[in-house]
Amino acid sequence: MAKPGDTLVLFLLIGVILYFIIRQIPLSGAKWGKKEEEPVQIKGEVPDLLRAHGFEVMHSKERVPLVFGVDDAVYESRVFIDYIARREDELYVVVVARDRKPLRMSGAGLRDFFLPYYLLVQPDGILYVDKEKKTVKVVHLEIPELTFSKKSRRKWPLYATAVVLLLFIIWLVQ
Repeated sequence: MAKPGDTLVLFLLIGVILYFIIRQIPLSGAKWGKKEEEPVQIKGEVPDLLRAHGFEVMHSKERVPLVFGVDDAVYESRVFIDYIARREDELYVVVVARDRKPLRMSGAGLRDFFLPYYLLVQPDGILYVDKEKKTVKVVHLEIPELTFSKKSRRKWPLYATAVVLLLFIIWLVQ
């Protein structure tokens, strides 16, 4: 049985639901009720160097928190990303060279240095910027897709099925 306030509550619920649905619909590139933010020009020696090499700097000094659980213990750490840059439709993580953490130009050295950044962000490339030498090195990483499937060592059911099918075909032909 309907009570006098039930209709009002129903319309209020429908209105709230419609409000949240409409907030999610983009209108000419911006969401309703939110102002479009103007891009902030990031200043500094490294962003200027990146711009000179044709990159657009999007973010600076990103801190990515990490939490590791080992058995019952919890360990926290973080990874710092110096900059995020873009060129055309490609996204790059920017790592600035540091004296206390030099880059070893070997397969293992490059793996140990750049793999965490690649696994975190999965960018199109990583830019290694040396402010002293004013160089920008583009690092690309190719990781093959790995499939871990349990291979069956028992092939006799396949062979038995093939023999039975062959015998059946011979029987049909005669």
